[in-house]
Amino acid sequence: MRSNQEVVFICGAPHSGSTLLGLILGSHPETFYAGEANKSRFLNSKDPTMEDRFCKICGPECRIWGNYDSSLEKDLYEQLRRLTDKKIIIDSTKKVEWLKKRSEALNFKEDKQYLIYIMRDGRAVINSRLRKYPETDINDLISNWKDHVSATNEFFHNFKQNKIKIHYEELALSPEVVIESLCEFLNIAYFDKMIQYYDHEQHPLGGNTGTQSLILKAQENKKTDSVIRLSSRNKYYYSEHPLGIKLDLRWKEELDPKIRQLFDKEAGTLNEEFEFNK
Repeated sequence: MRSNQEVVFICGAPHSGSTLLGLILGSHPETFYAGEANKSRFLNSKDPTMEDRFCKICGPECRIWGNYDSSLEKDLYEQLRRLTDKKIIIDSTKKVEWLKKRSEALNFKEDKQYLIYIMRDGRAVINSRLRKYPETDINDLISNWKDHVSATNEFFHNFKQNKIKIHYEELALSPEVVIESLCEFLNIAYFDKMIQYYDHEQHPLGGNTGTQSLILKAQENKKTDSVIRLSSRNKYYYSEHPLGIKLDLRWKEELDPKIRQLFDKEAGTLNEEFEFNK
């Protein structure tokens, strides 16, 4: 028999802070952060180059994903609820088609849903994408950002259950205030230790490797088979990164002025709601 379940979707553009937000919310005793749950389709893939085939922290021996039965994908969140004994499952998949499909299935089952839209200045997102994919054409990056944001905006507008927007920059600058408001939104008690997400047990699929690396840094005395691998540039940045939350404004120094000008021309109007200029 299915149990009543609650699912939280975190949507937004890639590189907008959804991993950080998910790990913090997943540190609550009543929740489980699945990471990008759409990556569950890659579990136990035989392709050795597929980095998303395991829990990012535990690797193949994860006590949660290692016991997940991919043949029961239709009951993804219910299965995770049973495996974790948590009331609320959090999914930070950003692909809008996945969100639509999962939300419609939950509507049919009359399960409670929440949607959190994490927004980040598009110039910061473009800079992060360039850092990860330096050979990508900048016009394609800008076009992809516009398409993804437009589709996410439409999904958020049409979402009929509980929904809220937050900004990554506000989360980084005032994490206690933002997380307390989100706990109220989710009807769960706020615990200040949630902010120290790196001290809690975590089992994410996919997501930002840099943010997740801080968990390994904090828990270096614990044996894991983590699949986290940092690029040389990110390794330098995160080696100096405190365990606490730090606002990432590297785009202000790294992003070529010509690219900023092009982005403002092509996407400036759409970015107005996302802008951070402090």
